Amino acid sequence: MVATVTVAAGVFGLLFIEGFFSGLLATHAHNSIHSRHGHGQITTKGYWGQPFERPMDHWLKEPQKIQEFLAHHPLVDKVFPRVQFFALLGNGQINVAGRGQGIVGPLEAGFFDQLHFVEGGPIGQTKDGIVLGLGLAKALNVKVGESIVVLGQTVDGTLNGIDATVTGIFHVGFKEADDMLFQVQLDQAQTLLASTSLESFVIGLKHEKDWSQFAAQVEARFPNLEALSVYVIDRVWAENGRLFLTALMNIFKFIFLGVILLAIYNTASTTVLERKREIGMLRANGETSRSVIVLLVIEGAVIAGVGACLGVLGVSVADLLVSDGIPMPPTPGTSRELAIRLRFEPGFSAFSILLGFLTATGATWLSALQVLRLPVAKALRL
Repeated sequence: MVATVTVAAGVFGLLFIEGFFSGLLATHAHNSIHSRHGHGQITTKGYWGQPFERPMDHWLKEPQKIQEFLAHHPLVDKVFPRVQFFALLGNGQINVAGRGQGIVGPLEAGFFDQLHFVEGGPIGQTKDGIVLGLGLAKALNVKVGESIVVLGQTVDGTLNGIDATVTGIFHVGFKEADDMLFQVQLDQAQTLLASTSLESFVIGLKHEKDWSQFAAQVEARFPNLEALSVYVIDRVWAENGRLFLTALMNIFKFIFLGVILLAIYNTASTTVLERKREIGMLRANGETSRSVIVLLVIEGAVIAGVGACLGVLGVSVADLLVSDGIPMPPTPGTSRELAIRLRFEPGFSAFSILLGFLTATGATWLSALQVLRLPVAKALRL
């Protein structure tokens, strides 16, 4: 019984740790992809991360041709044209600097569902709608339904402005985004800039794993373009978060693996060693060493199999109990809580079950060999 429970606890622990950290990694990536960045974006080669006096001179050439290619690409689910610009937002009393994005509201509403609106919602179909980061809205002291003025420069350097109505206030969890970011309709942004040019295309793939293949095909078709994944664009949250959490997961798995292996081995071997007299009686009755080993190993395998099944059952029950996610406090550098759902990778699940099974069976076999080295008379006296 003790051996069965130990194997079950070991398999449960390994699966739970893997499921939790895999879920945490998936949640990080999902929030970054479905809040602002998509799976990546297409820009002019060398544009990303470089300061330019006139950035619009380096925006996409022939965007219609690029968009047509992307819209018919078999790996692509959604294509989102965008422009980015800096502007002053005013409510008649206060002016605050912000970083704007021109987006196609109706197109983006379904895909970008992780902006976490604390008031109102996406701009959707609202022609003059604007959504603000929480810090930006507080600085302007505005609420949903109120009007503000967005002032900026056209591509020719002249001052221009648009009127906008606040439709939503969102909370990303990053101070830089919450204090600076706002979104307006793409045609409104182009009116402000007095230009129909596009800065980039944000891409939503059918499957995240296809990004490398997709990027290679885009850059082969358009040598002057660059396809950047979300892990390049959002280095702090997506990439650094992934690297940190992966390292932390591996450390936890290594420590827990060692503890569990020792516990299972110790329990399984103790179960055999405590039965020296019983094994001695079997040998005295004519059982060969081989038959005794086979009997004990089969018994150990059954115990290990039952324990592994119980461990899997326990994790399945735990997954049902926390189906809405495990509430977690904000990670370093952020201010947004996350609900982490367990996520199990088939490969590691099979590894955990097999490891518990082989450890218990191997411990039984080694312990049986140790007992069988004892003379029959001595084993009967123990």
